[in-house]
Amino acid sequence: MTALLLEDKKGFIRYLIGCFILLSEFLLTNYAIAKIAGVVQSGDLSDLVRYGIFGFLAFIYAGVVFIFSRLLRIGYMRDTTLRIRRRAFENIMTKTTRSFNKKLKNEYISNLVNDINTFEGKYFHALLNLIFGAEIYLASLLILFFLEWDLALIMVVVSFVIFLINRAFQKKTIRMQEDVQRSGERFTVNIANTFSGLEILKLNRIEERFLLGSKRETEKLETRKASVNIFTFWQGRFSNFLGFITTILILYYIISDLEPGYDLTRVMFVISMASSTIWPITEIMPLFNVLKSNATIIENILRKEEEGDRNLEQKPYDFKKTIEVKDLTFSYGDRRIITKGNVVLEKGKKYLLKGASGAGKSTFIQLLSKVYEDYEGEILIDGRDLREISEDSFNQHVSFIYQDVFLFEDSIRNNICLYKTYEEKDIEKAVEGAGLLPLLEKKEKGLEEAVEENGKNLSGGERQRISIARAIIRNPQILFADEVTSSLDESLGRLVEETILSLDTTVIAISHRFYDGITDKYDAVIEIKNGGLHLKKMEDYLKEVRVLEENL
Repeated sequence: MTALLLEDKKGFIRYLIGCFILLSEFLLTNYAIAKIAGVVQSGDLSDLVRYGIFGFLAFIYAGVVFIFSRLLRIGYMRDTTLRIRRRAFENIMTKTTRSFNKKLKNEYISNLVNDINTFEGKYFHALLNLIFGAEIYLASLLILFFLEWDLALIMVVVSFVIFLINRAFQKKTIRMQEDVQRSGERFTVNIANTFSGLEILKLNRIEERFLLGSKRETEKLETRKASVNIFTFWQGRFSNFLGFITTILILYYIISDLEPGYDLTRVMFVISMASSTIWPITEIMPLFNVLKSNATIIENILRKEEEGDRNLEQKPYDFKKTIEVKDLTFSYGDRRIITKGNVVLEKGKKYLLKGASGAGKSTFIQLLSKVYEDYEGEILIDGRDLREISEDSFNQHVSFIYQDVFLFEDSIRNNICLYKTYEEKDIEKAVEGAGLLPLLEKKEKGLEEAVEENGKNLSGGERQRISIARAIIRNPQILFADEVTSSLDESLGRLVEETILSLDTTVIAISHRFYDGITDKYDAVIEIKNGGLHLKKMEDYLKEVRVLEENL
């Protein structure tokens, strides 16, 4: 965290100056109060007027200093928070697919929004008060050494004892703050998932059940927040109690040592300086705990992927003959998906994945595409372990088409080409192959027509066709397709399926639709059943299906 704060050294220096100039206001105000108190001893009304004006000017000065301090600090706080937010987003975007999938997407959203907003609201407020408290402590102690050196030595010992007592709260405070952060992540994920499926919930009239679940998550989050606030409050109260007791003892020590003819102004200033060596210490550890807990959260968000993970991914992708799956076993937690699966896929052939809902078809695609790597067994590309192949190199040679299509606010062309340069004939081929010509004919600007946020101005089928064109234009060696025709009508579905099967690439596809005369052009079917992988020629699979239908 220190390195992050010091990246903008000039800004940090301005921030420190903004903190330090507040000290002049503190000392001037305390001196003015001591002088006004001294008037009580002298009884001179002219002194009261003079020091009253002095106190009023000190009050005006304090306001000006605070505004100037704020102006010095606010730019640095804004820039640092922006830098953290950018770096956190960059860190997410540069993760390997395997590393990215260790957390849910909505947890990343919670980190970028909730956690960084909390940091912005608490960290710099705590840092300001910590620096301000430290400078008050040091300045007060230094002045006290000049005024009452023996009392100054006593205050050093007392403040150190109070510091150690407060430090005992640190670990629990940090642990509680981390619990709040994790609860915030779970809350965000729960709400996002509920909103994603709200239509289904309402259609089936089960929203009340999910509403109760959301309420429980909200209660857990608020309970943890309240626990932190209560714990911090009582920590502060206990620290204040220690400060109060110490102040009473300071007063007793000073009053018992007073001699006839004492200077009340001096006495008041000594009391003020002595107290100022205690009150900052009672606040330092609570503030330090806030700093530490928030810094820990930000450091976790900004932590880069372990180098050890990346070192395994140095070999380039090179697929010439076969993909061999050997004794593949994979589980989601306690749920076994694939058990000792074995299959050999040949380059250039077209494979159709079949199996009951939840059998593991999408999971198998994710295993073949390096999304998950915590499996047992091996996936070998021409004898080379898939886990040892560079993810960047792998991704350059594969394309994906999913049911859920991601489009961004830009032209149809850029949504297809993803800002890469292709020859017009290749773009036209991808457009025609994906069945996009009817859409472009309706659009006044054709390929330059703007796509609204995630394709809101397009139908589901049109969005899917853009996704298919995006995959085709890359001319991939492997094409992974997951229910690509599910949202298309019969004629368009046949066109897209035929286009995919005509590509000079290895195709691994999931589809529940069967287009007579087209789907049977797949070379083979990989049936996932009871955790096993069963490779069958398409004609053999179709025979089995016909026999089963006849028996039914």
